[in-house]
This record gives sequence, C-alpha cells and structure tokens, in this order.
Amino acid sequence: MVSGPEALRRLDRSMRDIRDEERALNRSSADASSKIARLREVESEQFLALAKVRLDPQKRQEVTEYISRAEKEANLILSRQAGKLDEISGLLAEVDKDIESTRDKRDTAMAEFEAAQKKLDQLSTEVFDSLDKDPKYQAQKQAVDDAIATFDHANEKAEVAEQDREEKGAPYRNDPLFMYLFERGYNTNAYKASNITRMLDGWVARMVRYHDAKPNFVILNEIPMRLREHADQLQEDIDAERQKLSVLEDAAFDAHGGKEARETADRSEEIMSAIDARLIELEDKRDELVHRQRKFSQGQNPAYREAVDLLASGLQREGLEDLYAAARQTATREDDQIVRKIDAVRSEIVSLETELHASKDRLKMLAARRRELEDIEWEFKQKRYDRPSFDFDDDLVEDLLGEFLKGAITASSYWGKWQDAQKYRGPKRSRSKNKYSNPWGSKSYSSKKRRKSKDYGTFGSSSSEFSRPRSTPRGSKGKRDHGGFKTGGKF
Repeated sequence: MVSGPEALRRLDRSMRDIRDEERALNRSSADASSKIARLREVESEQFLALAKVRLDPQKRQEVTEYISRAEKEANLILSRQAGKLDEISGLLAEVDKDIESTRDKRDTAMAEFEAAQKKLDQLSTEVFDSLDKDPKYQAQKQAVDDAIATFDHANEKAEVAEQDREEKGAPYRNDPLFMYLFERGYNTNAYKASNITRMLDGWVARMVRYHDAKPNFVILNEIPMRLREHADQLQEDIDAERQKLSVLEDAAFDAHGGKEARETADRSEEIMSAIDARLIELEDKRDELVHRQRKFSQGQNPAYREAVDLLASGLQREGLEDLYAAARQTATREDDQIVRKIDAVRSEIVSLETELHASKDRLKMLAARRRELEDIEWEFKQKRYDRPSFDFDDDLVEDLLGEFLKGAITASSYWGKWQDAQKYRGPKRSRSKNKYSNPWGSKSYSSKKRRKSKDYGTFGSSSSEFSRPRSTPRGSKGKRDHGGFKTGGKF
C-alpha cells in the first residue's frame, strides 16, 4: 500500500520525468532545425561550386550573387531566432526551478500537517465521545443535515429543469432562423438594423412564429437558471452551518489539549492551499513557454520559415535545378563529386525532417499527458487523497501509471481507478473541517461543488470532467470559463 502523501510524490516524479523528456526533445528538435539550416547552406555552396564548373562567367556571377544574398539574409534571421530560443529556454529553466522549490515547500507543509493530524487523530475518539453528549453540538449537526436535505431537494429540482431545458429547448436551438432573430435581440431595445433588414427580419419572424416561440424559449432558460441560483445559495447555507459545527469541534479539541496541533494543521492546510494556487500559475506559465519553445525549436515560427524559404528560393531559382540535373547526366569526375555531396546533403535533410516530425508528435503527446496529469493531481488534492489518512494500491502508481503515460488508458479512466481504490484508514470520526471524513457521511457539500448542469444559451458549452482551472485552453480537459448569456437583461 502507498499512503496519500507518497502517492502524490510519485505522481510528482512522473510529472518531473515528463518535463525532463520535453526539455530533451526540444533541445534535440532545436539542434535538428539548426542542422537543416546549416545543410541548406552547404547545399548552396555545392551549387555555387557546380556553377563554377558548368556555367559561363557572366551566368556564374549572377548565380553566385543571388545565392550569397539569400544566405546572408537567412543567417541574420536565424541568428535572431537562436537568441529568442535561448531567451525562452532561460525563462523555462527559471519556471522549472520555481516549480520544484514550490513543491518542496508543499512537502514541508504536508509533513507538519501529518504530525499535527496524528495528534488530533489520537484525541478524536475522546473528543467525539464528549460531543455526542453535548446537546448544542447535536443540534448544530442536525442543522447541517437539514441544510443538506434542503439543498438536495433544490438541486434535484434544478437538475430536472436543466434536463427539460436541454430536451425541450433543442428544437428552438436547432432552428437557425429562430436563433438568428433571438441572438440579434429582435423586437427588443437591443435590436439594431436598417429598414430593409427590419422588413426582411419581420417576414422571417412571421414565418417562424417568433413572437409565440420566444416567450417559451426564454422561460425554458430562465427557470433552470433561477433554480440553480437558489441551489447555489443553499450550498452557501451548508457552508455556514458547517462552519458553526467546526467552531464547536475546535473548542472541544482545544479543551482536550489539541489546540496547538489543531492550529498547526489548519495553518498547514492554508499554506498548502496557497501553494496549490501558485502551482497552477506556474504550471500554466510553463505550458505557455513550452508551447512557444516547441514552435521555435521545430522551426514553426514565421522567422525561421522565412529564413528557410530564402535559402530554398536561392536554390530553386530557375536554372539551378536544370544545372543539377544536367550535371547528373555527365561522366565528369568533378561534377559527380559535387552531385554526390548534394545528394548526401538532401538525404540528411530528409532524415532530420523525419526526426523533427517524430519529435513533434511525441512532444504533442507529452504535453497532453502532462496536462492530464496536472488535472489528476488537482482532483487528487481537492479530494484530500494526499492526506496521510488515505492509502492506495501500489499498482496505481506503478503499472497503471505507466499504462496511462503510454496512452493505454484515458485520464478519466485512470482517475476513476484512484477514486475506486482509495482506502480511508483514519479515525472513524474526525473534524468536519475535513469534508471527506465527517460524522454524518461521506458525501461532500460545498459552495465550490461543481455543477453537473449546462448553462445553455447562444454560447453555452458543456462542463468538463476535470475541475482544474486553466489560463491556457490548449488540449486540456480542465475547467473553462465561457460566455453563456442569461435570458433576462436585454432580451
């Protein structure tokens, strides 16, 4: 078995391995891109040598000047390119160093939490025996249960309304003419159009019976929105009642000699929460830098393409390829040597471009795995599985982790196995501050709880299966803030 903190450390090590491989591949890709540029120069030199052998002096001078000019301009661009890549690599090294030091700080805070929590666990039985006899505590626990029951009822009504909105609203959303008018705010103060457009829109409105359909569509959107707002408020009520319960528990632990341990545990949790927020910022910053570095190292940025195109245009100028083809047909030794060198250079360029393509695919896969692993780590910490009171099978952080990293299983499947395999070995009753091991059951209620519903409207989008917030939307399943509209307001 592996404890929660050790499981998180192993996930962190896998993350570090991914970052190391990304760095290595980006370096090799940058080297391959530079070699391709240098080989283009060698190819140019060989064509110049061929021109000296095959062309008359006037034509030879023209070719030499054209290729030399292209090489000079390309080299200036490539020099700036190398400087940009060095700058990005330096920034990336600083972020990686910051990530490692931040994770070390979290490990320190977790060690302090573990020690304090062990003391609180030892007191837990004694403390809750006394609380079970305290009428005030029992009344407050009932208040929490009542708040949860009220929320459950409201949440169920909201989910039914949201389902109705999805099903009954589909014909409206699938009608392009109706949605065209609705999105333009037809027949409202927000509607702006010329006289001709107004006339045509009026004809469309009559054809689709817009004036009859719009109120029904608005209600379909408005009711679930209001019910959801009410449920959200009830979630906040749960938090308020649970906070009152926590105050009573804290006082009981303090009375039994646990004040220092409780304060240490609470302080450590606050530190870890702040560190986790900081890690999100650093990981997203790193993701953006890696994306930029990958474009530079693989020659995808416009400056590099401009340099390569300049060299290529110098080599592909009318007459040069004909010169090359003619040289291949002769039996002259000097011609043959130059042609063999050009063939060898072009063959190496093809090989390097194949290597670059493979690196590009691998880096894309690594970036996806890294982001998915960040999602999993976030959920892992949100569920408090990183606490010492949880144990997991070795397979999760050994064989199955390897399968996930290879792409044999999806991120959602791998995360599901974590949820199924978790084993809680803490005290049967612990402080309700730990929302995943509370006296009244294992279900979690919080105002931060993710909604299962969708906010339908013009720009509605389904919620993600992972809740990690992200500032960079590339290829991640993390949470997104989207611009769904509310049907009140101008409409």
